[in-house]
Amino acid sequence: MSLENISPTRINLIQTKKTLALAESGKEVLERKRDILLRELRSSIFEAERARADLNEALLKAYQSIKEANMANGPETIANVARGTRLEADFLMDFKSIMGVVVPAVEFQGAGGAKPDYGFANTSSDLDKAFKQFLNLLSVVAELAMAEGTTLQIAGDVKKTQRRVNALNYVLIPRYRSITKQITQVLEEKDREEFVRTKRIKHMIREHGKVGSEF
Repeated sequence: MSLENISPTRINLIQTKKTLALAESGKEVLERKRDILLRELRSSIFEAERARADLNEALLKAYQSIKEANMANGPETIANVARGTRLEADFLMDFKSIMGVVVPAVEFQGAGGAKPDYGFANTSSDLDKAFKQFLNLLSVVAELAMAEGTTLQIAGDVKKTQRRVNALNYVLIPRYRSITKQITQVLEEKDREEFVRTKRIKHMIREHGKVGSEF
């Protein structure tokens, strides 16, 4: 958009100034949003790294416990228990908003009240320990899924917000500043011309009055 597409009138100058002010205000809002999202992004990255470390630790404990259960009960017993169980991993999937960014909220539902559904006659406490370790593992998986999903969503919105800030900062705002300046210069030039023309007319009237008075 240039002055060629806009008539250099006072109404258009007022409208252009309003558009410029709106663009500058929008840039400030977007910059605040971006800064808040960057803080949230750093926090979610930290949570994802922590959850990843917790997952590695939980995996080691879970596989160590199932190895001990295998040794205590025999692999055939463990396989029969695994085939006979009806327990299912139940995850609650929801969403929440962070500065307008929709991020996932994931929670493993069986962490607190889930109990083994196998008989205790032919099993040992080692299998019970393995059961608890794998329940804990699923809780950590939910935490990691939520942290990584949040990181992905926020990172995408940070990029989108930064593109909008750049568009305002380097394209729209300079464009409207330039148009405002051009219209102002044209109007000032017209005012100067009008001032000179008015002065000439007054001068001509005075001269005409002098000539008339001589007669």
